[in-house]
Amino acid sequence: MLFKNSHKLKNETYVFINEYTGYSISNSNVLYHFNKLKTRTGFNNFTIHGLRHTHATILLNEGQNVKEIAKRLGNTVDMIYKIYGHVLKELEEQSVTLFSQSLLASRANFGANN
Repeated sequence: MLFKNSHKLKNETYVFINEYTGYSISNSNVLYHFNKLKTRTGFNNFTIHGLRHTHATILLNEGQNVKEIAKRLGNTVDMIYKIYGHVLKELEEQSVTLFSQSLLASRANFGANN
């Protein structure tokens, strides 16, 4: 839609835009359409904020850089560690397990847990 209206992408380009003008739409308009979509699909038990957490968790699980995730969400790195510390702890435990299994598979006599 942006390109159709001869707009160029900028760092401040919004996700939700007016289909006729290409400019950003209001928060209340986004919420109205979000709620309409939830009603139509029957997925009533999630929020936009919940989608934000899901987005961050998926990025963490995919190994994205915490600094980049913080920048993307408009948070500090410290905030990401505080909010998603449990996810990072699980990933750390998975890394230790994976490394130990790799050592065992290569018949090494030691592992990350020893």
